[in-house]
Amino acid sequence: MQVISMIALVLTAQLSAGAKIMAQQGKDRPVSKVVNMLKSMQETLETEKAADEDMYEDLSCWCKENKQGKATEVKDAEAVISRLGSEVEELKASTESLATEMETLAVEVKKATATLDQARIIHGNKMDELNAQESELNAEITAVSSAATAVSGSGTSLAQMPEGHWQKIAATIQAAVEKRGSLLDSTLSFRDREKLDTFFKDPVKVLKEASLLQTKGDTDGELVGMFNAMKEDFEGDLSAVTKQLAREKGSYEELMKSKKEEIEAGENSIESKRMQRAEKRQDMIEKKHAMEEKQKAIASAQEFLALVEEKCSISDTEWVERQKTRQAEIDSVSQAIEVLDGEDAHALFSKTYSFLQEDSMDQRLKKASSIVARVGKSHSDDRLVALVASAEIKGMEKVKAAIDEMREALKKEQQDEVAKKDFCVSGFNDIAAKKAGVESEKSGHSSQVDKLEIKLNDISSDASDTKGKVEAAQKDLKTETEDHKKELKDFAATLADQKASQVVLKKALAKLKEFYETKPAFIQGKATQTPEGVPAGFSDYKTSSNGLKVLQILQDVILETKAMEKETTRAKDVAIKDYSKLVAASEKDIGALEKELNNLAMVKAQTKSDLLATKKSLKGDEQDLVDIAAETADLHEDCDFLMKNFELRKSARTDELEGLAQAKAILSGSK
Repeated sequence: MQVISMIALVLTAQLSAGAKIMAQQGKDRPVSKVVNMLKSMQETLETEKAADEDMYEDLSCWCKENKQGKATEVKDAEAVISRLGSEVEELKASTESLATEMETLAVEVKKATATLDQARIIHGNKMDELNAQESELNAEITAVSSAATAVSGSGTSLAQMPEGHWQKIAATIQAAVEKRGSLLDSTLSFRDREKLDTFFKDPVKVLKEASLLQTKGDTDGELVGMFNAMKEDFEGDLSAVTKQLAREKGSYEELMKSKKEEIEAGENSIESKRMQRAEKRQDMIEKKHAMEEKQKAIASAQEFLALVEEKCSISDTEWVERQKTRQAEIDSVSQAIEVLDGEDAHALFSKTYSFLQEDSMDQRLKKASSIVARVGKSHSDDRLVALVASAEIKGMEKVKAAIDEMREALKKEQQDEVAKKDFCVSGFNDIAAKKAGVESEKSGHSSQVDKLEIKLNDISSDASDTKGKVEAAQKDLKTETEDHKKELKDFAATLADQKASQVVLKKALAKLKEFYETKPAFIQGKATQTPEGVPAGFSDYKTSSNGLKVLQILQDVILETKAMEKETTRAKDVAIKDYSKLVAASEKDIGALEKELNNLAMVKAQTKSDLLATKKSLKGDEQDLVDIAAETADLHEDCDFLMKNFELRKSARTDELEGLAQAKAILSGSK
């Protein structure tokens, strides 16, 4: 376009200097052709100016929208960061508060457990003491009952017991009386105590005296009444002890239930707060991550905003300069048209051409014009056609100069297109490599997302399994505790039965010993003849041949029951130890499982964080591929025509250069 403008300006100068031209009529005159060319140029310049204005308007809108949009984006992100920061601080304070509450609850649970252990010890001691009192009262009741029976004569066999036995009974009764002291004042008179003292000193003598009275059909009523009164007092004491045992057991069971419920409530509260704390910590981690992402978004937006500022500032400067230059070009073209296309110019040109004689055109100019016109039409190059038109009204030196300039322009175009082709080839290669890299990263990120999601599912499954194991272990421990309580109860019942059995067996043994150990096995009767017709008398008396055998069996059974009692006691101790080991092992296993649950929760939180980051990277890869596709489309739009027609345009340009060279050679005098 600048070449054509230059030709038009040269033409105007030549016309004003009176250069030799070929006269034409009407619209075929050279001036008319130039005016038409200038008008076409004017239209093109106006079109380009309008296109520039549209582009500048679009660019201004883009600048405005991006400045406002990014500024709003930064402001909104800063507000979100401020809000998240406040929420993180609240979560932090909440987790610290929960930790303090958990510590307090742990101390309370520990105190309650210690109280429970202390209560077990106190209860055990109290029960031992009451059981001892109960056993002692039973022995005392048995003693006074035996004494009362022996004195009253209702059991003659009692008086025949060994002296040591009665010394033991007297000692038992004496200890009971001394232990109670003044408590028996309402039961025993002074005379009663004197009689008791006599009994305590020589119980066998008192029993013999009572036995003597019995032979006379009399009894010592005072001594019997005294023993019976003491028995009633002792039985009253036994009833009180039995009731106290029941109360102690009830109070202990109520305390145990209350403390266990308190401990269970405390442990449940600790677990609940632990879960709340874990959730809040996870929430805090996610909010911190969100804050980091917002900080990155702010940095990215600010960076882009700086780019927008720079771009829009440069564009404004370029716009002012571009408008100024284009307007100057439009003004010059308009002024040229005004000079050439005015009424005065038309009248002048009409007068001038009407008096001009057709001059013989240089044949070399015609031949050169013919070659250039042929090449221009062959390759649809308007510049060559314009050059031919100018050749008709220019001198040969000017045309040769224009040919040289056009040849240089064609060479420059060829160099530019070669450079652009290289740029396009390199650009396509770079984009292909870049796309392959991004697709590889996308594939890696996609694979990582799948792996992390599988890992997250596995962690959730493991956590569920572990939680189920904790619940099962706690349930098993509860069942074992209930079974252990039942087992201890069975042991106690068994021991009581064994002791009671021994008492019964010993009593039976004593009864049998009274006979079989004091009576001979054979008692010979009187040797008398029985007259005929008179029934025979008793035969010789023989004790049962199995009597001594029964005594031995009873003694063996008593020994067996004692051995069983000992074995039962040992089994009870083993069961208590085994239960303690089981509780310790179960609590250890449950603690390990709970620790595993906490570890799984932490791994799950980290995996979630990694998954979010990887998904974000994957989204970034997808956006990069979109950007690459847009970049590829832009490069195709810019390069496809050139790449497709490069050889054809190169060949056509070569023909043009050869045609121009031939034309110049002809103009220079060569054939």
